[in-house]
Amino acid sequence: MPEITVFPHGDRWAVAEQGAESPVKEFPSREAAEMAARQMAGGGSVQVLDADPTGLGHVEPGDAGRPSEPAADGHQPIDTGESPRLEQPGL
Repeated sequence: MPEITVFPHGDRWAVAEQGAESPVKEFPSREAAEMAARQMAGGGSVQVLDADPTGLGHVEPGDAGRPSEPAADGHQPIDTGESPRLEQPGL
C-alpha cells in the first residue's frame, strides 16, 4: 500500500498520507504535488491517481459551496451578495 497518494482535488492537486480522510496539502499542479509527495514519503511509495477519490472532481471553482440540487422544499437558495448583518441591525 502506498504511503502517500497524489490525486486531483477540485481544480488543484492534493497530497494525502495513507489512511487520512482529507489531504495534507494542495498544490496548483500535478508536478508540484508529486515532488512534495516524494519528499514526504522519504523513499517510501507514492501513488498518483487520475481520479479524485473524494468526489470533488465534478465541482467547478465557481460552484464551491453551492448546492447542486434544490432543497427538499423545492426552493433554491438565492445568493444576493449582501451580508445578512447589513440587513439585520444588532448582529
